Amino acid sequence: MSKTLFLVFDQEVVDRYTEHYFKLHTRARKAPIDRPIHPSINQWMILPRMQMNQLKQKWKAFIVWWVKDLGYQDMKLDKFEIDVKIYMPTKRRSDPDNFSPKFINDGFTEAGLIIDDDGEHLKKLSLSTAYDKARPRTEVTIKILD
Repeated sequence: MSKTLFLVFDQEVVDRYTEHYFKLHTRARKAPIDRPIHPSINQWMILPRMQMNQLKQKWKAFIVWWVKDLGYQDMKLDKFEIDVKIYMPTKRRSDPDNFSPKFINDGFTEAGLIIDDDGEHLKKLSLSTAYDKARPRTEVTIKILD
């Protein structure tokens, strides 16, 4: 029988991470993550390489913190499917394929939640978007396969 993990990060989670981040980085002035939505490929692919890597590292650190906060670190999931649903704060048209969860999956790997996000382990990846003005968020459902 399959088991499913349902993970949600919203602005409350981002704000808790920001508080944690500023305790560690006392000289920092800018929050590393500003909203609970993975950056669009249209945003991060145009950045200079150094800025792209910085963004990736910020997101990886956030996801590692979040996984540990949920108590899911070192689960080392072997075979699984991931469904990512992003709830946007506006009705502006958005293409789900532009929100590839690259940084999220890298964080899952770094935290030990999954072994890797390669084709041997990640059997299916689904992306979708929806609208929720009151509570923009990202929902990640991980179906653990036998």
